Amino acid sequence: MKKIISILTLLIFTLSYSEEKSAVTDVVSSVVSGVVSTGKNVLKGVKEGINTGRQDGKSLDEALIIYDKENFEKNIVPFVLSVTKDKLEYRVTVGLKNKTDRMIRLTNLNEKKSLQLLDTEGFAVFAISSFDDINIPKQSSVKSTFIFPVDGKPAMIKIYESEIKIDEKAVKE
Repeated sequence: MKKIISILTLLIFTLSYSEEKSAVTDVVSSVVSGVVSTGKNVLKGVKEGINTGRQDGKSLDEALIIYDKENFEKNIVPFVLSVTKDKLEYRVTVGLKNKTDRMIRLTNLNEKKSLQLLDTEGFAVFAISSFDDINIPKQSSVKSTFIFPVDGKPAMIKIYESEIKIDEKAVKE
């Protein structure tokens, strides 16, 4: 009888400890989840604040700062000049014509949504290396070369989600 009582006591103690451990795990999980969520919201707010501040405030050279599709399409005429391929990468050279009477600065090109190469089947790849801001003088054009991993046959480059078709004649393999 003493053995049965001892076993039952041990079993009850184990179940009680297990429930406490589960409760501790739930509390810790909830706290960490809240901290991570808050941190992500803070970072998103900081990024949005920087973008808004850059757009609204005047830069030292009074450049128009572009980081979205609407302003890109309103102020820039993009066109693909060439696409060259080696074993590992495509080099896509794009012409960017500034239609305004102000210097333009393209920014945030390192973000995945800002720069993509799509193949003929619609699969996207992202740029291999990071890019500095691109400055385009008023009423002028510049060439910029973006490097992507080889994957499929290139059909379109997306800059700020603005779709720029790649003419087959531009692809040099």
